[in-house]
Amino acid sequence: MFARVQTTRFTRGRLPHWEVEGGRYFVTVRCHDSLPREVVARLQEIQGSVHRVEPKSDEFVRLQRQYFLTMEKFLDAGSGSAPLRRDEAAAALVAAFAALPDEGVSVPHFAIMPNHWHALLEPAGTESIDLRCVMTRLKGRTSRAVNLALGRSGTLWQREWFDRWMRDDAEWSRCVDYVRLNPVKAGLVRDWQEDPWTR
Repeated sequence: MFARVQTTRFTRGRLPHWEVEGGRYFVTVRCHDSLPREVVARLQEIQGSVHRVEPKSDEFVRLQRQYFLTMEKFLDAGSGSAPLRRDEAAAALVAAFAALPDEGVSVPHFAIMPNHWHALLEPAGTESIDLRCVMTRLKGRTSRAVNLALGRSGTLWQREWFDRWMRDDAEWSRCVDYVRLNPVKAGLVRDWQEDPWTR
């Protein structure tokens, strides 16, 4: 079980992002063209509601879950150009994850889907993760690497990402299961261990 933690940063872009001392995080990053316009509009409605409630409330958690489930339904359908279907794009992401321990961040579990990816992040040492800084660098680095690998240019990722800090070991375990089962649920493989882009 984790000890009670202090919040070190709470930022608001379009989505609220909690950062806590020693926190471990579940993150989802999607390609910029991965959702139909009507779904983006619905997500914006939910975001508006999220900004009007107390961040530590049950309603905040409910709205955050509603946002994620709405997004997940369409992401799992593989909509958009889905550049991460290509092995060279997925390999570029894996290489970026493998380099993160040098920056104090470990990525023990991830799933790379055709139009998005999920990862669990935790401190690789004793220092806390500056999630905003890590995600900004990681998205920039992987955008360049994937575009180069695919011989393309332009915007790859959606500006915002979804994140949730793991409040205890049980939540961490649920997220590990979720990450591993994502390619199975989307019909890409029968067993997560068959997927070369899931750990």
